[in-house]
Amino acid sequence: MDIVNAIAKVRFASTGPQHIHLARNDAYRIDLLCMEAGQKSRAAAGPCAYYVIAGSARLTTSGSAGPDEQPLPAGQIADLGPDEPHVLANAGEGRLICLVVQVAG
Repeated sequence: MDIVNAIAKVRFASTGPQHIHLARNDAYRIDLLCMEAGQKSRAAAGPCAYYVIAGSARLTTSGSAGPDEQPLPAGQIADLGPDEPHVLANAGEGRLICLVVQVAG
Protein backbone atom coordinates (compact mmCIF):
# COMPACT_ATOMS: atom_id res chain seq x y z
CA MET A 1 0.00 0.00 0.00
CA ASP A 2 1.20 3.50 -0.85
CA ILE A 3 -0.07 6.63 0.87
CA VAL A 4 0.53 9.97 -0.83
CA ASN A 5 -0.09 13.48 0.52
CA ALA A 6 -1.62 14.94 -2.65
CA ILE A 7 -1.95 18.47 -1.27
CA ALA A 8 1.79 18.58 -0.51
CA LYS A 9 2.47 17.88 -4.19
CA VAL A 10 0.37 20.77 -5.59
CA ARG A 11 2.42 23.13 -7.75
CA PHE A 12 1.71 25.82 -10.31
CA ALA A 13 3.67 27.40 -13.17
CA SER A 14 2.99 30.42 -15.33
CA THR A 15 4.27 28.43 -18.34
CA GLY A 16 1.30 26.03 -18.34
CA PRO A 17 -0.77 23.44 -16.50
CA GLN A 18 1.10 21.14 -14.15
CA HIS A 19 0.39 17.39 -14.26
CA ILE A 20 1.60 15.75 -11.06
CA HIS A 21 1.69 11.96 -10.86
CA LEU A 22 0.24 10.55 -7.63
CA ALA A 23 -0.39 6.82 -8.16
CA ARG A 24 -0.59 4.10 -10.78
CA ASN A 25 -1.40 0.43 -11.01
CA ASP A 26 -2.59 -1.99 -13.70
CA ALA A 27 -6.13 -0.55 -13.65
CA TYR A 28 -5.76 3.23 -13.27
CA ARG A 29 -3.53 6.29 -13.04
CA ILE A 30 -4.19 9.20 -10.66
CA ASP A 31 -2.75 12.68 -11.22
CA LEU A 32 -3.26 16.22 -10.01
CA LEU A 33 -3.90 18.87 -12.64
CA CYS A 34 -3.00 22.35 -11.38
CA MET A 35 -3.72 25.47 -13.45
CA GLU A 36 -3.28 29.18 -13.05
CA ALA A 37 -6.07 31.51 -14.23
CA GLY A 38 -6.51 31.39 -18.01
CA GLN A 39 -4.71 28.07 -18.53
CA LYS A 40 -6.21 25.01 -20.20
CA SER A 41 -5.21 21.40 -20.79
CA ARG A 42 -4.22 19.89 -24.10
CA ALA A 43 -6.99 18.07 -25.95
CA ALA A 44 -7.45 14.61 -24.49
CA ALA A 45 -9.57 11.54 -25.13
CA GLY A 46 -10.19 8.27 -23.40
CA PRO A 47 -12.08 7.32 -20.28
CA CYS A 48 -11.27 9.50 -17.29
CA ALA A 49 -12.83 11.40 -14.43
CA TYR A 50 -12.05 14.90 -13.15
CA TYR A 51 -12.81 15.91 -9.56
CA VAL A 52 -12.49 19.64 -8.93
CA ILE A 53 -10.83 20.09 -5.54
CA ALA A 54 -10.46 23.88 -5.63
CA GLY A 55 -11.37 26.59 -8.10
CA SER A 56 -13.74 26.46 -11.03
CA ALA A 57 -13.23 24.61 -14.31
CA ARG A 58 -14.91 24.59 -17.70
CA LEU A 59 -15.08 21.26 -19.54
CA THR A 60 -15.50 21.38 -23.31
CA THR A 61 -16.34 18.13 -25.06
CA SER A 62 -16.37 17.58 -28.82
CA GLY A 63 -19.21 15.45 -30.08
CA SER A 64 -21.02 14.87 -33.34
CA ALA A 65 -23.40 17.73 -32.47
CA GLY A 66 -20.48 20.13 -31.94
CA PRO A 67 -18.73 21.40 -28.83
CA ASP A 68 -20.51 21.32 -25.48
CA GLU A 69 -19.27 23.41 -22.52
CA GLN A 70 -20.09 22.55 -18.91
CA PRO A 71 -19.05 24.47 -15.78
CA LEU A 72 -17.38 22.40 -13.07
CA PRO A 73 -17.23 24.20 -9.73
CA ALA A 74 -15.35 22.80 -6.73
CA GLY A 75 -16.83 19.53 -5.52
CA GLN A 76 -18.11 18.42 -8.95
CA ILE A 77 -17.03 15.26 -10.78
CA ALA A 78 -17.06 14.83 -14.55
CA ASP A 79 -16.98 11.23 -15.79
CA LEU A 80 -15.95 10.96 -19.45
CA GLY A 81 -16.25 7.94 -21.69
CA PRO A 82 -13.73 6.62 -24.21
CA ASP A 83 -15.23 8.51 -27.15
CA GLU A 84 -15.39 11.98 -25.59
CA PRO A 85 -12.53 14.23 -26.74
CA HIS A 86 -12.27 17.12 -24.30
CA VAL A 87 -10.37 20.11 -22.96
CA LEU A 88 -10.41 21.29 -19.34
CA ALA A 89 -9.84 25.00 -18.65
CA ASN A 90 -9.52 27.13 -15.54
CA ALA A 91 -12.74 29.16 -15.65
CA GLY A 92 -12.00 31.33 -12.63
CA GLU A 93 -9.64 34.12 -11.66
CA GLY A 94 -7.89 31.99 -9.03
CA ARG A 95 -6.04 28.70 -9.18
CA LEU A 96 -7.61 25.37 -10.17
CA ILE A 97 -6.75 21.99 -8.63
CA CYS A 98 -8.28 18.81 -10.08
CA LEU A 99 -7.81 15.15 -9.32
CA VAL A 100 -7.66 13.15 -12.56
CA VAL A 101 -8.34 9.41 -12.68
CA GLN A 102 -7.59 7.64 -15.97
CA VAL A 103 -7.85 4.06 -17.09
CA ALA A 104 -4.30 2.67 -17.27
CA GLY A 105 -3.03 2.00 -20.71
